[in-house]
Amino acid sequence: MEVDHYSTHIYRRTTATLVERAAGLTLASRLLGHANEQITRTSYVVSAEEVDPVTVDVLDQILGS
Repeated sequence: MEVDHYSTHIYRRTTATLVERAAGLTLASRLLGHANEQITRTSYVVSAEEVDPVTVDVLDQILGS
């Protein structure tokens, strides 16, 4: 895995998307520290095709899924 390809934004975006799908936009927004849910929706929550699969794998390993 080439680390230079990944950024903290990719991890935040993937996490926000997964949390939004599992628990809703309000929780995803609060976890990211956004005062406005619209920021989370427009900048962080993405379609399934845009979720980074490597980040999902890392999160699965960490969270034991």
